Amino acid sequence: MTISTAQTVEEIIERALFNEMISAQQLHDVMAGNPQRLMLLDIRCREEYREGIIPGSVLFPNDHNLEDRSDTSVFRRCFNLLFKPEKFNPLMRFVLVCRSGPRTEIAMEIFLEHGFSACELIGGIMEWSRQGFSLEPAEGAPVLS
Repeated sequence: MTISTAQTVEEIIERALFNEMISAQQLHDVMAGNPQRLMLLDIRCREEYREGIIPGSVLFPNDHNLEDRSDTSVFRRCFNLLFKPEKFNPLMRFVLVCRSGPRTEIAMEIFLEHGFSACELIGGIMEWSRQGFSLEPAEGAPVLS
């Protein structure tokens, strides 16, 4: 699918925000349309950034139990400590990205509680890569701290 108009890009973004999720294909199409006021926020830990990031991502590194990825308690504590609403522009729309999805669900709750417009990338970086979309090195990417 190729996005040909800004209106179509906006429609996809608005649907994603309403549904609180966006597919890898939709995100790829949206990014090709150079959307305004949209931030890809990668919430994985620094070690995971070595696997690559989605082009255009802003990094918001959080701790995570890499020995047992299903244990999200470390991430939850870290995200709750690091998340400060004043760090984020309320006029932006956020696509939250993690490795496979569970951490973005946690982050989504907090973003929505604070009135931000956000959605999560379904399947995270793993699905993005599975779809054949490129990753880039994290070096030089902007970091929110």
